[in-house]
Amino acid sequence: MFKKLSHLAQPALPWTVHQLLKLALPRVATLFVMLAVLVSVLLVTIIDLLWDGRLNAELQFAGVLVPFLDSLLIVGLLVALLGELREEVKRRKRVEDEIRSLNWKLEAKVQQRTQQLLAAQEELVNKEKLALLGQVADTVGHELRNPLGVMNNAVYFLQTMLADADETTREYLGIIKDEIGAAERIVSDLLDAVRSKPPRPDTVALAGLLQQALRKCKVPSSISVRLDIAATIPPIRVDPLQMHQVFWNLITNSVEAMPQGGVLEIGASEDPLAKCVTVSFKDSGSGIAPQHLGQLFVPLFTTKARRVGLGLVVVKNLTQANGGHVEVQSAPGQGSTFSVTLPSAGQAVRGDSSQQSVGSEK
Repeated sequence: MFKKLSHLAQPALPWTVHQLLKLALPRVATLFVMLAVLVSVLLVTIIDLLWDGRLNAELQFAGVLVPFLDSLLIVGLLVALLGELREEVKRRKRVEDEIRSLNWKLEAKVQQRTQQLLAAQEELVNKEKLALLGQVADTVGHELRNPLGVMNNAVYFLQTMLADADETTREYLGIIKDEIGAAERIVSDLLDAVRSKPPRPDTVALAGLLQQALRKCKVPSSISVRLDIAATIPPIRVDPLQMHQVFWNLITNSVEAMPQGGVLEIGASEDPLAKCVTVSFKDSGSGIAPQHLGQLFVPLFTTKARRVGLGLVVVKNLTQANGGHVEVQSAPGQGSTFSVTLPSAGQAVRGDSSQQSVGSEK
């Protein structure tokens, strides 16, 4: 019997408490008093019906029992009210936590989408720049290369014929030759940036490819190059000519970043799970300003005099064409590190390790 009454009272009690919470405090107090009076009257009436008819004895018994029962009623209602308040606080806290979590996720998604949109917009602008360059690159490139070649041959002829000329003449002929070389490099960067051919992948030993690139670079005696490629590094699967151009550009940039001399460290590491090899070029130069880091691979952006800002664009385009990616880490006064990640071709070839420390001779 009591179990059935308890089962029936369970859904009614929370509803009663919710209704009480909607009332003002004076109304709740009045309701409690009326309820206590009603219980007292009911108890006295029940006792009167069940007692022997003597009113004084009934009143004495009721005077003891009624306050006790009223207190139990009030305490029970207060306990139920406090319990429901506690549950309501927990529910609200849970809802607030869920809303806070949803807001955080929404902000993270908005930030991610914004970054993706900015990156897509930047990529679109870069492609538009390259498209404009492509419209004039072929014509201008060929038109400039021919006279530059003639001028280079003329300087070589004069240097041969004027071998016994005075120091000033030889100095100016050297200046002319250097300027022609700088102009040829600008033309080559322009053409390479706007017309990259599809790669022809081949299995290449990394150490040998780096040594070839080093031999092509002009490294002054004030710069020490440390090439450290472990024997466990597997060969890479890339287009040798295109990767030679990438490595040559990065080595040349590192050398130019150290006009007062320094150390260029070239190393490699393997990620067997990702099946790739990362080649790093670390110089001890002055580093790159933070505001310039995000623009290094933007066409036509450069901080160097007499440059068109296409060397790193060539590096990025050729690396991506060969299934890799390039990253840069730098801080002012701490040098720069360019990392090129490329797909590996499998197990390392025995004897392809290279560990050297050299100066200007490669």
